[in-house]
Amino acid sequence: MDAARALAAAAAVETPVAVVDVLAMDANIAAMQARADGLGIRLRPHAKTHKSAFVARRQLERGASGLTAATLTETELFADAGADDLLIAFPPVGAAKLRRLAVLAERVRRLAVSLDSIEVAAALPERVDVLWEVDSGHHRLGTAPEATVAAVTELIGAIGPERFRGLLTFPGHVYAVEDRAGLARVAEAERSAVMETAAALRAAGIDVAELSLGSTPTASRVEAGPTEMRPGSYVYGDAQQVALGAMSADQCALGVVATVVAIPAPERAVIDAGSKALAADARLSLLRGYGIVAGRDDLVLERMSEEHGMLVAPQGRRTRLRIGERVLVIPAHCCTTVNLHPAVLMVEAEAAWWDPVAARGWQPAAPDPGAAKTVDVATTPPG
Repeated sequence: MDAARALAAAAAVETPVAVVDVLAMDANIAAMQARADGLGIRLRPHAKTHKSAFVARRQLERGASGLTAATLTETELFADAGADDLLIAFPPVGAAKLRRLAVLAERVRRLAVSLDSIEVAAALPERVDVLWEVDSGHHRLGTAPEATVAAVTELIGAIGPERFRGLLTFPGHVYAVEDRAGLARVAEAERSAVMETAAALRAAGIDVAELSLGSTPTASRVEAGPTEMRPGSYVYGDAQQVALGAMSADQCALGVVATVVAIPAPERAVIDAGSKALAADARLSLLRGYGIVAGRDDLVLERMSEEHGMLVAPQGRRTRLRIGERVLVIPAHCCTTVNLHPAVLMVEAEAAWWDPVAARGWQPAAPDPGAAKTVDVATTPPG
């Protein structure tokens, strides 16, 4: 990321403000696409990272086969942006979500969801395919590999073989590794979980068309065999990816510009970007603090409250910052940082413009006019 260009573009903007270096972003998109093309597998980026129609179109134009989303709001936005092959990597439960899913399925060429429940699968609209999730070690969703043959056999009995698209896994436990050698172990567990489970299914006479895996840290370790990968954070990068060695700080395209508002001690400065502007969900032990201060490797974003971020210099040293000075922070986690901002400032050469984070947060469906009225929801507070 060109920190000087980002700071200059945001000079007249009130802080904190999220800024994206479009040239760095485009380079990240091209590099990951080349990685997938070189392996002969499809790239289906997890677009929850950016939640942007502009960035989604950029990924599709550069060769992505489709997009992954986490919510129906994201999926609807990406369909509006031109994506016609979409995967929702989250089980949709409840009548309201299923109604939205049915409408969405009529708008796009292919729609699938990943899940690990026969009950959830049986309730899906008929035009929606299923990727069964295998637990490769993250222990969030998914059946254990040894239990998956029985589960998929039951799934096919419930929805038919045509709608069973294949297997999916997510190696989220990569963010719990304590050293970079752990990255290789997680990547191997990720690959073996889908490859060995697929072999067992095929031995049982079940066709497995797709094997979907992926995270940004393990993307560099993917080998031929799976049919698609779903990295998300690569498009912007973050301090977690830098700590894991998956990206360099220069490759990171997203930063938050903040202003120094106080220097209560020589070794501590306070910026106006706290947990309402920067992700507070960093969980990687390899990472120092909650982000990287561009050009200032000596400073650590040690802690945050809602509005305040505390930058700390090494013991016995001064921050050498001034009140009113601006800094650029590469956040610990780009996905949750983006979700905190209604728009990001896109910076490209001499141009800058606002790109709305249109799919941020959660947006419920409109009430079903045919449903029984059970609750009166006032549009203004009572009284």
